[in-house]
Amino acid sequence: METNETNNMLKTFFSEQKHEIADNGFSERVMQKLPEQADYSWIVGVFAALGMAISIYLSIVLGLMQHALTIIQHVPYYYLLGAVFFFPLVGSVFVFLRQDKHYRLI
Repeated sequence: METNETNNMLKTFFSEQKHEIADNGFSERVMQKLPEQADYSWIVGVFAALGMAISIYLSIVLGLMQHALTIIQHVPYYYLLGAVFFFPLVGSVFVFLRQDKHYRLI
């Protein structure tokens, strides 16, 4: 209870003491003088395509796809169904826990 009162007092104090400083175009001049940064976003696509190509090539050459399919054929269907429903659940819980929101019960 005391922290809420302190927070309110601080917000009130800082909102009353807030002063705007005239910019006079300073920010715009600074932004114009900054060097332009190179765009390296293409690198992600290139490495993703390269990794996929290598993976597909190795799986075909080594017969990993056929081996994986034969293993999957011998697994009971309810295990596969459980896996299909389990991984999105785990992913959703992970995303929920990674959020920076603080929840209070009361």
